[in-house]
Amino acid sequence: MASCAVVQWHPSPGSNKRLSSVTHWWILIGRSNAFDAIDWKLPGRKSEMIILNDDPGIVLGEIPPSTLRLAYLSVGEADRQRGYWASIRGRPFLVEADPNWPDNVRVDIRDSEWQRLLLDQEVPRLLERGFQGLMLDTIDVAPYLEQRDPARFAGMRRALVDLVDELRRDHPAIVLLANGTEALAEVAPFVDGYVVEGLFATYDFGHRDYRPTTQNERGWKLAQIERAQKVARRPVFTIEYASVGDIALGQWAATESADLGFRPYVTVKDINSLP
Repeated sequence: MASCAVVQWHPSPGSNKRLSSVTHWWILIGRSNAFDAIDWKLPGRKSEMIILNDDPGIVLGEIPPSTLRLAYLSVGEADRQRGYWASIRGRPFLVEADPNWPDNVRVDIRDSEWQRLLLDQEVPRLLERGFQGLMLDTIDVAPYLEQRDPARFAGMRRALVDLVDELRRDHPAIVLLANGTEALAEVAPFVDGYVVEGLFATYDFGHRDYRPTTQNERGWKLAQIERAQKVARRPVFTIEYASVGDIALGQWAATESADLGFRPYVTVKDINSLP
């Protein structure tokens, strides 16, 4: 496992302050045909932070300037629907499709071509569009591949640390959230907050249904949060999953998360609905 404690990085006071004041937030990263019809001023007024996909139908200029706007960025998986896909199709760093999300392909984070695509192309493009920071997703691909085949994927964790370290050094003032579990502690020195999905309520891909998490699932995720907090204490945001019709599950999960001092948001599996 790569060591996190050797790197002492302190996110900017401004980014820490902005996240510490966030109580109402939401995330919209799934694709939808209805974006053009949305009045972005309305949901923006009710939230201090919004995490958005880079969809051309999302009009950032209509979101109130007081609302923190973060862009979704997948660092451990490539997306076949992204503009960059034509330039990387068939490249050797593409490892395997994500069985739960067929359009997503796990990548070898050690590959310099993938790193340069993210750091020199995707990140500057998102920031130039008007986003004030990023939510880094799929960071857990690094420990997953390294554990699955230690000989083939040795150094994946280290590569993840180096990638996020370089991103932070290139953009010291932006807000960075890390979405994951096992890899949170490793990127902790470089980010301003943590995101954990399905802490109390999740979508079960095997049974194709929403359900509460088990005690074991919950305990393991809480242990990963605790590991990260020992490296760097940061705000924790949870994404809880419940069907539109199961209000009770969503309310219960949000209450349980908030009781632990976390900041929950309840949505559907595809994360494509407004609050």
